[in-house]
Amino acid sequence: MLSEFRNATGASEKVGLGCLADSQFDCEKAIDDFFTSGMADQAGSRGGRRAAEALYRRYKEPDEDHIGVDGVQKFCEDLGVEPADIVMLVISYHMGAAVMCEYSREEFVSGLVKLGAETLTRLRSKLPELRASLAKADTFRAVYAFAYDFSREKGQKCVQLDSAVGMWRLLLESPHAGPNAWSLVDDWVAFLEARHSNRAIAKDTWQQLLDFIKSVKPDFSNFDENSAWPYLLDEFVEHMREKRAVGTST
Repeated sequence: MLSEFRNATGASEKVGLGCLADSQFDCEKAIDDFFTSGMADQAGSRGGRRAAEALYRRYKEPDEDHIGVDGVQKFCEDLGVEPADIVMLVISYHMGAAVMCEYSREEFVSGLVKLGAETLTRLRSKLPELRASLAKADTFRAVYAFAYDFSREKGQKCVQLDSAVGMWRLLLESPHAGPNAWSLVDDWVAFLEARHSNRAIAKDTWQQLLDFIKSVKPDFSNFDENSAWPYLLDEFVEHMREKRAVGTST
C-alpha cells in the first residue's frame, strides 16, 4: 500500500505513512487528499496526471463520468473566482471543453496536465498568467473562436443571441477586456436586440465581427461597402451612420 501511494505521488516514505494513517489506510483516499489538500506542492511532488485525476474525482457528478454545473461551481469557489470570470473561459479553452459548465474526464485531466497545473495551488498561481495571455493577439483570437462552439447549446448549430451577447460582453466589454475592449459593444448589442432578437448568430458573423473590430475604425471612415462582410455588419454600419447623422442634426 505504501509503495502504491509513493508511486502515485512521488512523496517520501514519512509523508506516505502520515497520509495513509490520516485516511485510515484507504490508499485511494490518501492519494486524493495528498493532491487536493495542497500537500503535494509542499512536498515538491509533481504527481502529473494522477494529481489531476484526484481533482477530477473531487468535482465529478456522483455516479456519472463528468463534472457538471455543481462541480464547476465548486471548482470556481476553490480557485477563488466567479464562474463568469473571463479566466474560466481561458481555462476551458486550454481544456478543449465542448460544453459550457461541463467538463469530461479527459478534458479536465489532460487540460490541467497540459497547463502544468495539476493541483489547485498550481492552477491558482497560473491565473494571472492566463489572464495576461489574452493580451496576445493570437491567443485572444483563438479563445474568441473557441467561445462560439463553447456557447452553443447541445444539438444546436448556431449560438442563441442571449448567449452570444453574454460572451461578447465578457470578451469585449471594458474594463475586464483590457486591450481587446471594443468601444461599440453596447451599440452592437442594442442593434442586435432591436433588429435581430428572435434569431441565432451564425458562426461566420461571430468570426468576422472580430476582423471588423480589428480593421474598421470606430467612425467607419474606412468601411468598404463592397467587401464581403456578413449582412448584419453591413446593417450595423448603416444603422450607426443614421443614428449619428440624427445626433448631429439635433
